[in-house]
Amino acid sequence: MEFPMTTYRFRIVFFLLALPLIFLTSCATVPKLPPASSMLAYTVSGNNLLAQYAPVFLIEEPEKDYNHIGTPTVREDELGHPIIFVDPAQPTFYTQIRHWQGSEHTYTNLIYRIHFSEVPFEIIPFYLTAGKNVGLFVIITLDEHQRPVLLTTVHTCGCYLAFLPTSFLASVSLPDDWPKGRQNVYGESLPTILNYPNGSPLNSKIYIYLHSGTHRVADIRLDPATDLSSYSVRKAALKSLAALTKLPAGNGKTLSFFDTEGPRKDYVKDSEKPWERLFLSWLAFDWRVGEDKRLGQDTNDGNVFYTSLKPWARYESDLRNFPAFLHYWGWRLP
Repeated sequence: MEFPMTTYRFRIVFFLLALPLIFLTSCATVPKLPPASSMLAYTVSGNNLLAQYAPVFLIEEPEKDYNHIGTPTVREDELGHPIIFVDPAQPTFYTQIRHWQGSEHTYTNLIYRIHFSEVPFEIIPFYLTAGKNVGLFVIITLDEHQRPVLLTTVHTCGCYLAFLPTSFLASVSLPDDWPKGRQNVYGESLPTILNYPNGSPLNSKIYIYLHSGTHRVADIRLDPATDLSSYSVRKAALKSLAALTKLPAGNGKTLSFFDTEGPRKDYVKDSEKPWERLFLSWLAFDWRVGEDKRLGQDTNDGNVFYTSLKPWARYESDLRNFPAFLHYWGWRLP
């Protein structure tokens, strides 16, 4: 049977438009997490603010190196040229404290950045985000009483953004029609609120469960801060975000984890994402869509860290301007 050319073209265009959405919305069922005894927990020690509120990361299939939280490291290849890779044997949380002003109050963001050696290339399951040196941000927003009011997670490419308010945040601050129970975040089922028990919020820890391979956030829970006995535990170092620009390279020299010149300036080295480029670059109007990048201090520093694929929302969804970023996504923190 023959179709008119207009119908044929429509079907091609529709297929191309729908293809990336198929990848983004797959695996929409609530994941069944593996038993605690099979997971590896990453935590930190210390008494400063960043250590006290640092989340616990729980990873699946720790026997696979690409699931380990690592440390960007410099080594030389056989020709003596420096290569930067993420060493899975040395876990590090890269951190920073940033303050920002709401309409009435001052807030504090505790920023945690972690990296993995790769999202591996697989046919089944197919990983759209396959690539090297991938990472994840977790941002815990504290109010003026140092109570966590909002948790934000996003990959260091700006994708798979998720929000999770806590019971310390007034309901008037929530976006309109905020769901109850669970929320669907690009195919993952996450809670819609973290309910802190009575007492100090430091008596509880935020536990973030990460999928094998993709490092997607599979679940987020609150549990007692001392409740780690069911897991194998590995201690991570705490370093500043600035340390990523000064990786030891021998002989007193340092190298940046990010390209420092050219068209890939401020992108993580070797973080190209061929499948995202193929399927999503035309949608985002960005040849480097999906590539991990540095988070600038403000909108005058570094690349636009957009969190929406809509090209017209690139600057409104920019994570570097946190108040405007929250406003774009419907949050109303006073």
